[in-house]
Amino acid sequence: MRSGKIIPAALISAMLLSGCGGSGGGILEKAPDISVPFGSAVKIQAGELEFEGSVKRYAAGIWQMDITAPDTISGLCIRYDDGSGISAKLDDIAFEVPSESVRDNAVFALIFKAIDCAAASGELPCTDTEDGKVYSGEFSGGTYTLTFDPRTAALTHIEIPYGEISGEFTDFSVIKDEELPQEETSAASG
Repeated sequence: MRSGKIIPAALISAMLLSGCGGSGGGILEKAPDISVPFGSAVKIQAGELEFEGSVKRYAAGIWQMDITAPDTISGLCIRYDDGSGISAKLDDIAFEVPSESVRDNAVFALIFKAIDCAAASGELPCTDTEDGKVYSGEFSGGTYTLTFDPRTAALTHIEIPYGEISGEFTDFSVIKDEELPQEETSAASG
């Protein structure tokens, strides 16, 4: 391995392997639907770690995140499958981590599992706040809060206190069936 890749490889490993019920209110007129395949730009803060890029949820437990910043890990592509594990690729460095080796408090796992948990809940009872419509829930990683745009019902924010995780979602859009990668089409319909 070239010496210039040691630090990014260490950061990738740290991000993948380390960690960092609904409340009252009204149901949105247009209920948030995060159970469908979707994509979004993201900016995540996990403790002192900050990164941004894009995220795609193809189906429950099947995700992809592409990192664009910071420069040290720009170009990193992470594919997460709750059943088989994580694969990561940055330039000519690639590795896979089986699902049984992914720590429960891994930053990506916490984010993906919180959203999947909310998606599985069906209709999300939300509370009106200054920031939008807020849904709070619990999962194996503790509590989480999702915020939705009050007009479009698009996911805009996530908070997971256990991992000191805070994330902003922008440019939220539903992924159409014909835009899904072939291997994800069967997972999304099954």
